[in-house]
Amino acid sequence: MNYLLKLILVNLVITFFYCVNSYAQTGYGFRLGGNLSDYTVNVPDSIQISPSKKMGFQAGVFYNISSGGLFSIQPEVNFSQRGIRFEDADDFSTRRNFNYLELNLLGKTTFGGENIKGYLNLGPGFAYLMSAKDNSDVSGRTKVDLEMENIRRWDTAIHIGLGGAFRLGFENALFLEGRYTLSISDLNDINKNQQPEGYKPVNHRVLSFTIGYIYYIDGFEMR
Repeated sequence: MNYLLKLILVNLVITFFYCVNSYAQTGYGFRLGGNLSDYTVNVPDSIQISPSKKMGFQAGVFYNISSGGLFSIQPEVNFSQRGIRFEDADDFSTRRNFNYLELNLLGKTTFGGENIKGYLNLGPGFAYLMSAKDNSDVSGRTKVDLEMENIRRWDTAIHIGLGGAFRLGFENALFLEGRYTLSISDLNDINKNQQPEGYKPVNHRVLSFTIGYIYYIDGFEMR
């Protein structure tokens, strides 16, 4: 997975310099939407709990740099709620919510006609965990002590998305996007020699759906 991340970064850097050195048409905008997320769990069979996905919120801004062709680079800054939901044998639930600030750098390929276009994006993301809370049917809402629970603040992930943009005017477009995010970093900050036998790295898995608006400085020639 680390090799894949390095390969994506190299390709993004090459594409970035190509876009900047060409006649760059730029656009910027914002997105709003929701997340369905969970993560890998290490729960002994003796503990009767069932993990499942939880819903969260996502919002962000981005800046798209294009060469005037099919390919572009898109830096992003997003707020993203990730987490997981647990239910015990008595049907009591606990929802753990993580609030992340993300900085993503995506390569984007655009295709389609004059008024409607599709696109694919792929690239790495780096996120900082600002806070975490548990919301339990039994104990209510409580703050998670990240240091005490050995939870890692920094996260590295791979993002892959598919979307469509719809022309609103000469310089404007509305888009819909679905995206899958898989963390590479272990959420638990535990040394390997302290990990129990059979331990699996705890990785966030997020499926997001967003709607957004983009303003193209040089017109809708969709990038």
